[in-house]
Amino acid sequence: MSRSRSMRRRRLARTLRQYRAASGLSGEDTAKALLCGSGTISRMENGESSDPLRVRDALRLYGAPEALVDDMVAIALETRKRGKPGAVRRPYQDVVPKRLAEYYELEDEAVQASMLEGECVPGLIQTAEYARALIGAGEPNDEVDRLVSIRMDRQQRLLHDHPLNLRVVLGEAALLTAVGGPDVLRAQLDQLVALAHDAPSVRIRMLPFSAGARPALGRNFTILSFPDDADPDVIFAESVTYFVLEDETAEVEKFQAAYNQLWDMAVDETRSAKLIEEAASRIA
Repeated sequence: MSRSRSMRRRRLARTLRQYRAASGLSGEDTAKALLCGSGTISRMENGESSDPLRVRDALRLYGAPEALVDDMVAIALETRKRGKPGAVRRPYQDVVPKRLAEYYELEDEAVQASMLEGECVPGLIQTAEYARALIGAGEPNDEVDRLVSIRMDRQQRLLHDHPLNLRVVLGEAALLTAVGGPDVLRAQLDQLVALAHDAPSVRIRMLPFSAGARPALGRNFTILSFPDDADPDVIFAESVTYFVLEDETAEVEKFQAAYNQLWDMAVDETRSAKLIEEAASRIA
């Protein structure tokens, strides 16, 4: 089993969903058999609740192998010992929505992040000034400092002895959108060039306007990959009003295929660094 706390919770929830579906039982059927409400079953399958006895009884009801039942009960017991599901190592939950805080914890545990960003530089490789300008455009002033601090804290993953492997497909629009004004954008582009040359764990490929129609046009997303093969990749996508985390196999495979196609369509790392340098040199 994975040593990752949040991935264990996600594995437990996914196992409960999959075995219930295979059994043909509805959430209401399960709730009636376990003498609980259907909301309890829903929370178990969303990773928000993991009572060990209910986990055991649900999986036995679904006909799961006893060895698997034992593994899942062990995860439920561990989750109870370590605290409430959703708790994160750093105090993100006091500042950002719960779903986003969960993503930050998963990011801590990942070995690779594959990001698609069309219009702006991703948070993991932003300068503080660029981050401040970007965050300040949509958040209350009294929250900006804390949110910038979180973003800079997250970047420590790139500096570890075993750093996060980061792949970024970056749209050409990000080189032209003057977040924070010319000086801030120029400094940000200079940082991208420095990372391209000096950070082996960071790979940046530009997707020029000339690439034309492509998968996921108009969308941004991140694929997180983990050290344990039993833990599937997790897809993260966000908009102004919501945050989505997805680990169902069929959906994950669609995003993986789209990202692989985009990576191949993008300009290679060496040429991308030159495009970024040229864009920086044109800023007045």
